[in-house]
Amino acid sequence: MNQQKIKFRKAEKKDIPLIFTLINEMALYEKRPQDMTGTPKELEYWLFERKIASFYIAEVEEELAGYALYYPVFGSFSAAGRVHLEDIYIREKFRKKGLGKRFFAFIAAQILKEGFSGMEWSCLDWNDSALGFYDHIGAHREKGREYLFMAKDELISLTDKSEY
Repeated sequence: MNQQKIKFRKAEKKDIPLIFTLINEMALYEKRPQDMTGTPKELEYWLFERKIASFYIAEVEEELAGYALYYPVFGSFSAAGRVHLEDIYIREKFRKKGLGKRFFAFIAAQILKEGFSGMEWSCLDWNDSALGFYDHIGAHREKGREYLFMAKDELISLTDKSEY
């Protein structure tokens, strides 16, 4: 990997087909293809019109190798901006060659350059390979917190049943 030409770049609107392909691959890797309900048009709207998140692409010898997606979050206790790393994905043929560590370091540099104070993310509990990688690069596992979510249907149901 050291001798190969590696490039990390911010995605552009013209990359929507590549972005869609990579996210689909990650959904398959995570054994969650049924959760891939977004469309290229929705990705374009949220990433490039609303600019809700930053999307970076990794290339090796001009071949698509992976991506990272993050967005800002605010910590009320620290009164500081951090980012949530929603996805970092390296295609299988490029794994275990140092690309993931280099890409992670690149993303960390971007986040620091943008003035953020830290980064958080989650990992599926069955993904021993990813958890081992995160341990290797010095990430801390937070204790005492469960990540929760409500989908759009649940949000609608809550608002329909509540007076506010």
